[in-house]
Amino acid sequence: MEQNQNYRLPLDPKHTDLNGLVSDTGKLLRRALGEHVEIDSILPGGLWTINIDRTQLETTLVNLCVNARDAMPGGGIITLAARNVTLKKTDEVGLLEGDFIALALTDTGVGIAPDVLPKVFEPFFTTKPLGKGTGLGLAQVYGFSHQSGGSVVATSAVGSGTTITIYLPRKHGALPKAAEPPPAQTGKPGQGTILVVEDNAEVAEVTASLVEQLGYRTLRAENATDALNKLQRGDKIHLVFSDVVMPGGMNGIALAQEISNRYPQIPVLLTSGYSDVVQATESKMPILRKPFQLPALEKSIREALEQAAARDKDDRVLQFSQWRGAVRRD
Repeated sequence: MEQNQNYRLPLDPKHTDLNGLVSDTGKLLRRALGEHVEIDSILPGGLWTINIDRTQLETTLVNLCVNARDAMPGGGIITLAARNVTLKKTDEVGLLEGDFIALALTDTGVGIAPDVLPKVFEPFFTTKPLGKGTGLGLAQVYGFSHQSGGSVVATSAVGSGTTITIYLPRKHGALPKAAEPPPAQTGKPGQGTILVVEDNAEVAEVTASLVEQLGYRTLRAENATDALNKLQRGDKIHLVFSDVVMPGGMNGIALAQEISNRYPQIPVLLTSGYSDVVQATESKMPILRKPFQLPALEKSIREALEQAAARDKDDRVLQFSQWRGAVRRD
């Protein structure tokens, strides 16, 4: 799996309590997975702490749970279990040695065939039908675990489910004193409707859930054409929140330019998880890096709406000045 080394993620590791993180993420997971999937957590007291990027670990859990849900079309149980382990190189877990937390996610799904199992962490490999998956979910899991100093292992039996175990190195020392968490939103709850443009149904579900937590209503579009059709039919939309990378002839950047031409009063906020795309786009228009947390999303939406309101005010002032000038000349 040498090609996985090229799938690198921007990490911001923090000293973290895994129990608290999984508890916080569970609320989001339950909404994304639906009522037919049950989540069971086995998180004992006394777990060691770890030094990881919290947002990337949350994204890892979402990716793994969505894959598990898809492997259980009739519903089932996902079990999240963690334990302290001390590894030796002879354990053959990526040649790891030392103290680790083993975080295992087990489903009761259809399982993975033996000839497919070694390929599951390869970028762009997917067993899902065309258009139903990018093949980057498990590659993200692989990249995150290895960049964090750990590893990931998949075991499965056809008809009996799959277990994905992530090994994350122990962080010695006491947790720093918890700071007050940043507010999820500032001032009044969000008002208005935001159009979420995302071709991946699972990501769209999670994104819409976050936007709705901020108080906004959401509409969804699968691609740029779908988004433009919704705008054209007159749906009252206050902001378009679009992924940059999308299938079809128009990506998020082109969509933003088209909306600017047709509907200059509607702001567009872009998002992407690809570092090269972000760097190439940031100089032209604001872009929110994936994965993002609720405070960052709230701030980006608020700023985009405020900038649009300021532009609209400037336009009205200019129009009024032009009108006054015309009246005086008459």
